[in-house]
Amino acid sequence: MTKLEINPGACGFFVTVIATKVGPKGANITVQTDCEQVNEMAPMITYLTVQDILGFPFGEDIVYQAAKRVIRHTSCPVPCGIIKAAEAELGLAVKRDVLIHFIQ
Repeated sequence: MTKLEINPGACGFFVTVIATKVGPKGANITVQTDCEQVNEMAPMITYLTVQDILGFPFGEDIVYQAAKRVIRHTSCPVPCGIIKAAEAELGLAVKRDVLIHFIQ
C-alpha cells in the first residue's frame, strides 16, 4: 500500500491518496478529501493500470482526463499526486516527496 498526502496550498483542501496493488499491473485508488471537485473525480479513477498512467502523452491519461472534466483550477496538484501514488505502488517510481516552494 502506498499512502500520500497532498497539501494543495491556498484552497486548504488536503487530500489523502491510497494506492493498493492488485495483480502485477494494476492498483486500486482511494481518495479522501473535503474538496467537492476532487470527490467528483475520484469515482472516475478507482483503478489504474501501468498502461493507464504510462501509455499516453502528457495530459491524455485517464487521471488528467477525469480532472479536466471536473477540476476548475488548472494548477491543482492532485492529479499529479494520484499518478505518483500509483507509480510508486506499481514499482514504476521511487517514493520521494515532490515540493513546489515559493521563495519570499
